Amino acid sequence: MASDGVMVGRAAELATVRSLVDGVRRGRGGVLLVSGEAGIGKTRLLREAAERARDAGLAVVTGRAVEGGGTYRPLSEALVGHLRQAWPASAEDSSCRAVLGGLLPEWAGDGGMPLNVDPALVVCEGALSLLRVIGGDHGCLLVLDDMHWADAETLAVVEYLAGAVRGQPILVAASACDDEPLPGVLSRLSRLSRREDVTALRLGRLTTAEVEALAEHRTGGLPLAEAGLRFVVEHADGLPYMVEELVAGVLESALGRGTPAVPEGIVCRVAARLAALEPVQRGVLEAAAVLGTDPDWTILGAVTGVPEPLVLGALRGATPHLLVSAGDELHWRHTLTRAAVLAHVTPPERAAVARRAAEVLLSRGEPAREAYAAELLAAAGEGTRSAEIFLRLARRDMDTGALRSAQDHLVRASATRTLRPMVVIEHVRLLTLLGQAPAALEAGAGALAEVVGDRHAELCLRLAEAAIVARRWGEADRFIERAGRPGDARALVLAADSAFGAGDLRRAGDLAATAAGRAEQEARWETVCQALTTLGRCAMRHDTATARAAYARAAQTGAEHGLIPARVTALLGLGAVELLDHAASPAIVEARELASRTGLLAEVIWCDLLLADAMTTTEGPRAAQALARSAAEQAGRLRLPGLEGVAEMFIATGHAVAGDELGMEAVLARAVARPHAPVEVTALAQATCGLRRLLSRDLRAASALLDDGISALDGRGEAGPVQHWGLWALLRTVLADRDTEARETLRRSPAVLRVVNRAGLRYADAVAEGRAGRPERAAALFADADQALAEHHWWRRLLRLLALEAAIADGWGDPVPELRVDLDAHVRAGEHQMARICRDLLRGAGAPTRRGRGLAPVPAGLRAAGVTSREMDVLSLVAEGLTNGKIAERLVISRRTVDTHVANLLAKTSSADRSELRTIAGPIRTR
Repeated sequence: MASDGVMVGRAAELATVRSLVDGVRRGRGGVLLVSGEAGIGKTRLLREAAERARDAGLAVVTGRAVEGGGTYRPLSEALVGHLRQAWPASAEDSSCRAVLGGLLPEWAGDGGMPLNVDPALVVCEGALSLLRVIGGDHGCLLVLDDMHWADAETLAVVEYLAGAVRGQPILVAASACDDEPLPGVLSRLSRLSRREDVTALRLGRLTTAEVEALAEHRTGGLPLAEAGLRFVVEHADGLPYMVEELVAGVLESALGRGTPAVPEGIVCRVAARLAALEPVQRGVLEAAAVLGTDPDWTILGAVTGVPEPLVLGALRGATPHLLVSAGDELHWRHTLTRAAVLAHVTPPERAAVARRAAEVLLSRGEPAREAYAAELLAAAGEGTRSAEIFLRLARRDMDTGALRSAQDHLVRASATRTLRPMVVIEHVRLLTLLGQAPAALEAGAGALAEVVGDRHAELCLRLAEAAIVARRWGEADRFIERAGRPGDARALVLAADSAFGAGDLRRAGDLAATAAGRAEQEARWETVCQALTTLGRCAMRHDTATARAAYARAAQTGAEHGLIPARVTALLGLGAVELLDHAASPAIVEARELASRTGLLAEVIWCDLLLADAMTTTEGPRAAQALARSAAEQAGRLRLPGLEGVAEMFIATGHAVAGDELGMEAVLARAVARPHAPVEVTALAQATCGLRRLLSRDLRAASALLDDGISALDGRGEAGPVQHWGLWALLRTVLADRDTEARETLRRSPAVLRVVNRAGLRYADAVAEGRAGRPERAAALFADADQALAEHHWWRRLLRLLALEAAIADGWGDPVPELRVDLDAHVRAGEHQMARICRDLLRGAGAPTRRGRGLAPVPAGLRAAGVTSREMDVLSLVAEGLTNGKIAERLVISRRTVDTHVANLLAKTSSADRSELRTIAGPIRTR
């Protein structure tokens, strides 16, 4: 350990700490976890990290967990002192300000935490952004001491940061005592220490030689007799803290000369200190020890019945040997000091002090201290009162999204062995919120026979909620019926959600309407919003006007009564209705702004996905990739695999239209493997592969893949109206002479309500009419489809490729001028595959484009080697694995010309064979 900057026996650990701190300046962050028994030197090592960081120009923020300190206590302590100076009032990322309300109550948004995403991870997003701001250009060190007392939410934040700061100039250094942790903390610390992105250091005891060296440093230059040194070595047990204490005692005993008068061991030393105090003062210190590692000194007078002057005198008399000052605060000199004082208090005395302290804390009405009061009541043998408090705190935590803290409170309530039915009800709710619906059903079903009356009804409705999350619609209905509250608005909403999930939209809509009316009569506005949202979801499949009205009313109700999460949900639904007919949605923009401002980050992702979907049809899948990647990254950080999978579908589609088949397949493999992915992910994986085949002109393979994708969506009421339905019907019509099945299926599907699918159906009808010898009717339908897609430029050009090919084959319309217009648009947009198809169709129509002129741009490196644009066309098809004969067919040139181009490419790129050409083309195709 150290004295005056000198550390003994920690050379390897110091080297690791210095390496981590130096790495921050190079943009490499991480998490350091220092563990070990009490008195081993963990805090001193963190202090060394902080000193190193300050010398390197890093910002340093520190916090310390304390027993019963409440949710996010160490993070709040670390950040609050720097926040007001570091974060400008005009910060653009208002979502971070909102989510940091979990750490800093004055920053809490009006909306509260969303319950469809782990709220601790939402706080992480804000904390991470705040640390970036605090660190500025140089970086930041976050020091968190005594994490064995930390709440579960804080530990979740640290675990999150471990994966999030690797490429950022942020280092988190934490310490934890691992010999007597709180229940559940040991497993979390162990899991954290096993992460690859965490540097874990467990400090061991000092050797004899190291104890001697530290003892000599601690004398401050004063001589230490051999007997004194031997005494320190024999009694320190290799603990640096014990070395310091024992050396101080030896020095006080005749400055280290003669036989040491220091009592044996720390307990004896503390006992000697206590004996030097007056009985009243000793009683104050013993009561403080019962109150914990970081007691509220202001309640000692009320707990002990000692006047304030005597209390202050006792604290003064115990400083600095038993207590130490740290700024404006007073702490035990060490955990071992407090334990030694506590050893002199009998169990009955502890119980009496704990009971009185709990009463004092509860009388103050301070929520942050209620958990500690409950612990004190449990220690005093008042289990029922303790359980009541823990249950109330668990409900509060679930309401605000602190789910891990809620879990800890329920564990402690259960440990009292009282109020079991109420504990089970809250446990079912918690497991459902955590996404563990099957476990919630199992936990609650066994307790149904133990509860009666209102508690029985409440447990049944909680189980119904779990069943709905688990998609067990019949089971949900049975629990709702068993609750025996058929007219209750909440029960009606649950029944509506269950009916919607089961596909009975008529019943779901009727129930939701009834629930909305009754909830409004009872002024239960949140239930009103839930019912109206369900009503909108039901109507959206057949009556967009009714859906729009329901969502708009829900949004208005949410705004009127300050229910921001409900308003955001309603605006999302309203935006989905707007996007059925248009490429833009004011409601989505408003929902995103409101969700971002109030920290509803899952809803922000949903908004971005809807915007990416719209961008896919207007500007093209490649243009939507950047927004989709951002959404996928945030969904991954927030552990929302379903949303991550949806975002990856848009990324994969971008690869598909760029001709990057390997990139497409890699992203699709990740997406379909994600747990809890919506049905659209599996379906669109097939459809995306079909789009890739379509652009490669393998239409029959494309049709078969789209068949698989659409069949997975057909009849699934919860599936969204993806734009591939219209493409599927059109392709089926182009390929089959008299195939009306696909068109009729789309006509009956709710997907036809979306304009891109409706237009695809019109193009398909135009193809069918033209093939039947009714060219005027075909041309009119084609024009209608064009007009419908006036805002969806990219998707319009994609569908026209198929429709105009049929027009050429069947002799209707005026396809050549249309193809020339689209060709120019494809070239300007850099859509080389679609431009190539356009050129092929023009050649097939007898209107070839300029020969010898390629479509593909030539990268600078290949251009310097003399590669032409036409040779780039050939190179891209070689990369797709096509033979020279197939390339000739695709480009409508001779086989000999292709042979010449390939030979030129081999020579200009110094490639030995086609395999090396494919390697060169690989990175180019992904751009």
